[in-house]
Amino acid sequence: KNILKKLPNLRLIQKVGAGVENMLSNSNMPKHIKICRMSSEMQAKEMAEYCLAEVLAYQRNIREYFNNQSLKMWKQRQPLIVKDKSVSILGLGLIGMEIAQILQNFGFTVFGWSRTVKPQLNFKNYSGINGLIAVVSKADYVISVLPETNETKNLLSLSILRKFKPGSVLINVGRGSVINEEGLIKVLSEGILGGATLDVFQQEPLPRKHPYWILPNVTVTPHIAADTPVESSSKVLASNIKDLIEGKLPNGVVDLNKGY
Repeated sequence: KNILKKLPNLRLIQKVGAGVENMLSNSNMPKHIKICRMSSEMQAKEMAEYCLAEVLAYQRNIREYFNNQSLKMWKQRQPLIVKDKSVSILGLGLIGMEIAQILQNFGFTVFGWSRTVKPQLNFKNYSGINGLIAVVSKADYVISVLPETNETKNLLSLSILRKFKPGSVLINVGRGSVINEEGLIKVLSEGILGGATLDVFQQEPLPRKHPYWILPNVTVTPHIAADTPVESSSKVLASNIKDLIEGKLPNGVVDLNKGY
């Protein structure tokens, strides 16, 4: 936090990723410095691939078969039908829209939720707390791509988690702070949720004694839903430096009031 005092000519901070909550919490941050989130199509595609892979793993019972192999158990199950399943996406920025597109193209019914309604989209989307309840209560899969802001912290509280469709699956690739962890563990143990895939957590690395590690209906991945390839990130950085020099607004500038 004190490094800013040594950089009096600093004009741009480029995050090589999407989350900027740690920077925004720095009270010493001068208002004239532009903070930019990494916003690349390649990163969005990687996260969409991760989400599609996880949804299909549930659709085709992949993890059950993996566990059955260790037991030498031959047990066949009927796969779930894509056209009968729906996905709600929380957060409709570049990444959320890419996830929506790939799942919609695959044949899933897609719903969306964001800070404000986006009337131009080709799927139904909602906003506000009532809209949130609507999208989580009707979806077989809920995918959160939400950033950490004052509005999103603990957004998926125990009371909201209890509104999820029975047997549904939560996938979180946004920020761990969006989910009330104790509430999620409770609804998973009660069978309200059928499962959860978590790539982000309130504390990273995830502590070894955390219940997530041993819950049978939780899949943990170590914040790897998307990498930030040098090829794409360097192009974004170069373009933003050029824009700054030319007096233009760089790509991915954070709105300090919104937090993203």
